Parts: sequence; structure tokens; C-alpha cells
Amino acid sequence: MRIVDSHSHLSYGKPEKLIEMADFFGFEKLAVMAIPMERNPLNTLECLLMKRLAPEKVYVYGGMTYFKDHPATRETHEEQLSLMMNAGCDGWKLLESKPSVYKNLQIPLDSDVFEGAFSMAESENIPVTWHAGDPATFWSAETAPEFAVRNKWLCVGEGFPKLQELYTQVENVFARHPKLRASLAHLYFTSDDRAHAERMLETYENFFMDITPGCEMYYAFLKDREGWTEFFEKWQDKIVFGTDMEDDMQDIVFGSQEVINGLVTSTLIGNTYFESAGAKGTGLGLKEEVLRKIFAENFEKRAGKTPKPLNEAGLNAYAEWLMPRLSPEDRVKAEALLTK
Repeated sequence: MRIVDSHSHLSYGKPEKLIEMADFFGFEKLAVMAIPMERNPLNTLECLLMKRLAPEKVYVYGGMTYFKDHPATRETHEEQLSLMMNAGCDGWKLLESKPSVYKNLQIPLDSDVFEGAFSMAESENIPVTWHAGDPATFWSAETAPEFAVRNKWLCVGEGFPKLQELYTQVENVFARHPKLRASLAHLYFTSDDRAHAERMLETYENFFMDITPGCEMYYAFLKDREGWTEFFEKWQDKIVFGTDMEDDMQDIVFGSQEVINGLVTSTLIGNTYFESAGAKGTGLGLKEEVLRKIFAENFEKRAGKTPKPLNEAGLNAYAEWLMPRLSPEDRVKAEALLTK
């Protein structure tokens, strides 16, 4: 069965490793989600340059970069999105609605800053992968898992948005842009509220969800095998597979990428009892036609059957925009990347 990983990250500057891992797990293609707003301002550039290594295999979703001395505006977001797409990005990645990122930026996603870019994405059919929220357990020190606390994802204290606030912003954006082609990451953190997921999928024509593992999601699938099997069969055309794989075999939530892959395949494909990473239950054993759509076809409907080629002129234009906004240290790193 063909598998396209719709949700991976280049976090440690090892693009060859990420491609090697995709090959190891048998992924035909992978989409690399740039998250410069959290990791480093060069991440979209780094991800774009991966296309030189494997142009037939690598999709790239560019992310907005933020600078202290250059406040984000509607105009700068429109410009960034246009530059990224012209350089060869296949889509737009949003992490700004992750609470820890939102806390630092304090820019509502339904504000004017994002309005022009969302309009562009809707009118030009730019696919979007959007991380909005986190598991509900992260909003209490009593229920948050240890890894969430360790990574400063505990949503307690000044500046953190409420989960419902983030959900409201998403719906406000879709109310203005009903044809926006957005895939909400990690099942939109609704594995504890399937009715919410169903309402969103029913209401918005182009609303998709990816099932990139969160710490809670696959446990929920196994606890209600019949209910979630019915859900996947009903919404088989709007669900997308992803792993959150980084360019390292280790994983801060599950321990290793191999554990994640085993959990996903045992849950979705298998139909026997298993125990893995704290999860236990009988796999859903989804039908082959459902799996084909989830593992590859639904993503390709959005992003295309083949990745866009890297546009060297567009890459240079994006780099020219980026360079004067970088610190001297990051400028040296950018120049080194571009001359490899």
C-alpha cells in the first residue's frame, strides 16, 4: 500500500536523515512542515532546500517567520506566503495556534494580520495544515502528562489562550473563508469529543483532519473501536495520515519513531489485540479502500500527486526578503545553506 506522510518536520538540520527515515518506513513521499516561528527563522529555507535532495519525494509547507524588530502585519504575511509559494512551497503550515507559540506571539488567528494570507490561500487553493489547540489535559497541572510539562506545553499562567478561544478563532476564519482547504492537525484534538469533530467535518466543505499521533488520540481509538471505525468509514474522504516524524529516530512523546509507526499501523490496519506505548486494544482493521485514501490519496487530492519543483529564482527572492531581517549569526547560517 502506498503511504504518504503528510506531516513531518526538519528540526535538527539533517535533511538526509529525514529522507532516509521515510525510506526506512516505506513512505513513498513526505510533506515537511516548516515551523520557523518556534524553532528557528531559517526553517522554511531549510525545508525548501530539501527539494534539491529528493525533488520527487519531498513536499514542503512553509511557515511564517517572526522578528522582534519587524512586527507582523497583514501585508508582511501576504508577502511571505506569496514568496514561499513562488519558491516552491506546496502549502502553508500554521503552528501559531499551538498554545505555547500563541503565548509568545499573542496574534489571534482571526485577526487582520492573517486575513490577507487566508484570503490568498482560499482564492489560490493553497492547502493548509493547521495546528489549533492541544489536548484538553494540557490546561491543568493535575492532568497534563509529564512530557507536556517538561516541554513547557502546560497551558497554565498568563498569556495562554483557552482551548475554546482557539476553536472559536478557527471557526471565525472558516466563516469568512468557507472554501479554505485546511487540514486540522492531530484530529483537531477532538478524540475526547467526537461530536465536535463530526460537526466541523459536516459544516465546512474543505475541512480535513490529519491523524498525526498526539499523546491521547490513538488510546481513544482503541477504547471505542466500534465508534471510531464507523467514524473513519464515514469520513474516509477527509482524513489524512501523518506521523510528526522529525529528522531523528527518537521522539519526545513515544520514545521512538518506530514505536509511533507500530502504534499507527497496529491501530488502523491490524485487527488483533496489541499493547504498545501504553495503549492496548484491538486494531480497527479498516477496509483497504479506506486505508488507501487515508494513507495517500486524500493528501494528494490537496497537494498534488507530485511535489512542486523548487523554483531557484523564487528561492532567491525569498532569501533576499529574509536576509536583512536575520541576526548576523543567522545570516551566516543562511548563506552557508544557500551555497551548499
